Formats: sequence, structure tokens, C-alpha cells
Amino acid sequence: MKKTIALCLIVAFFASATGAFAEDAMQRTLRDSVYGGLIGGLLGTAVMFLTDEPDDHIDYIPTGAAIGVLVGAAYGIGRTVQDSSFAEVEKDGTVRLGLPVVRSQKVYDEKLDLVETIESIDLVRIKF
Repeated sequence: MKKTIALCLIVAFFASATGAFAEDAMQRTLRDSVYGGLIGGLLGTAVMFLTDEPDDHIDYIPTGAAIGVLVGAAYGIGRTVQDSSFAEVEKDGTVRLGLPVVRSQKVYDEKLDLVETIESIDLVRIKF
């Protein structure tokens, strides 16, 4: 299970990170992972001290840090691909590949007198 989650995170990260965009995405994801690990370690320490026998639960610290790293990496990847389409073509002809994001928009239909939710995915975005 852990290997599958790690593999999915790695594939999602590399699918969204290409070219110069990759350096920024990698730095952001790494920074979010480190912060997540630190926060998770602190939370693990706090939970450990809330137990009756803190010495018996010292393993809460690395567990909290590991969960924090995974959550931080997922957050960093999610922030990186938030406004991307599957393929973006720049003015100079370079192509960037990424993970498409599902966007939701609420629209009021006057004829039916109800609010509908429309979901869309940008597959190709071309900049002129």
C-alpha cells in the first residue's frame, strides 16, 4: 500500500513537472514536504505528551513526521497543478504537459429555476 501511494505521488509529480517549470515545482513540493514533516513531528510529539505513558508512545513522533511529509508532498503537487491543463502550448512553440484539473462552476438556469453545477476539464490551452 505504501509503495503504491509513493509511486502515485512520484508519477503525478513528474507528469506535472517539465522543463523550467520542473525546478519551481520541485522546490515548492520539497519545501511543502519538509514543512509538513516538521509540523507532523511536532503534532506527533504533542499527541505523545497527551498520553498517560509518553515513554511508551515515542513512535508517534516519526509516524507524525512521515504522515506530514506525505501530506505536504500531496499539497505541493496539488498547488503545482492547480491551474494547469493537460497540455499547454506557449508562444514560442514549447509544450508543457501536466495533470488536468476538474473545475466546478455553478450556473443558474432561468427556464428551470434551479442552480446547476457544471464541471469542466481543460485538455489543451494555447497561448497566443
